[in-house]
Amino acid sequence: MEKQTESSNLSTVSLVRCQTYGQSNIDAAVEKALELIGGIKSYVKPGDRVLLKINLLTGDVPEKAVTTHPAIVRAMIRQVKAAGGIPQVGDCSGHEGGPNYKRYITACRNTGIMKVCEEEGASILHLSAESIEVKNPGGRIFKSFILSKQVQEADVLISLPKLKTHGLTLFTGGVKNNFGCVTGLNKAKMHLRAQDPETFSQMLVDLLGIVRPELTVMDAVVGMEGNGPSNGTPRQVNAILASCDPVALDAVACKMIGIDPFIVPSTRLAHEQDMGTGDISHIDVRGEDLKDMQIEDFKLPSGTASFFRARGLMRFLRSMLVAKPELVRQQCKKCWICMEHCPSGAISKKEDYPSFDHKKCIRCYCCQELCPGNAIELKTPFLGRFVKN
Repeated sequence: MEKQTESSNLSTVSLVRCQTYGQSNIDAAVEKALELIGGIKSYVKPGDRVLLKINLLTGDVPEKAVTTHPAIVRAMIRQVKAAGGIPQVGDCSGHEGGPNYKRYITACRNTGIMKVCEEEGASILHLSAESIEVKNPGGRIFKSFILSKQVQEADVLISLPKLKTHGLTLFTGGVKNNFGCVTGLNKAKMHLRAQDPETFSQMLVDLLGIVRPELTVMDAVVGMEGNGPSNGTPRQVNAILASCDPVALDAVACKMIGIDPFIVPSTRLAHEQDMGTGDISHIDVRGEDLKDMQIEDFKLPSGTASFFRARGLMRFLRSMLVAKPELVRQQCKKCWICMEHCPSGAISKKEDYPSFDHKKCIRCYCCQELCPGNAIELKTPFLGRFVKN
């Protein structure tokens, strides 16, 4: 694919090696990553209210590599303050149950985000607290979104995604992190409207048209491989990436872990629609040589949903091939978050445990993403094991 964005200039992505979460290492690596693309003062001016949009998918400890690491958040708070900005930290995390402030604060505390914000003097925003409908006349499919009012009110939006695999979209990075600007249970409604990877990814691209971070800084020191975005395995990647083009950043991150960027639907669609650069040959990678940072054996999700659903495979055939959620009873906490958030109503209470109706299941894997006890596994049917993504 040779299509370029409207600008004739190359998109720029900084790629900095960083092997540990020691705060001095992170501070230095983040500063270098930003300097390579113009420095924090190119994006933040004195007095700006700067929202650091983290990935707070669950309330897991940082070592599980599910959420943006608190050391990255601390480094970015310090950068914002150094530029004279007013740092705010927040997310509309999927597990919070809509405007459930208590759950959200518990997650902030468990992940170490609360401690960092208290020590650095940054405010924590609960982005689902107040919603606003934003029209999107330029969207291909989605003409409006219910977004966090606080996202709209920020002077500068900086996205802090975590590099992870994803059962539905294959990869989650800068573009997918934007989905956290959609408030509470409105995410479930979007999943119901966008049941296949192609449509869901077009939704992400449409969203990028009205919520475009001024800067994206990716935590890829330790990423997640396998059955991400919450039940995979932490994997050392040793990198921090930064760019004002989240599409280009995702493309570089994908290339680094052995994924063709255009296999990821959001990257391909965004590139085709001039929303960013997905072609590696048109990206100026500064810092480390990308070839020196590549990982050849990064494990992808075991399910085959992306492959088949993107090709419109019939529902009855998909049921024999595509991974489906199954409950591991001994790990279930009976919190019912899975049932609360299932877009298609495929989960009910049976014998005091969640029960799955696989005929209703749309394979969005929200239940697996949000389960705090890792009690939901993706099981690939026997026939599907012979088909690769």
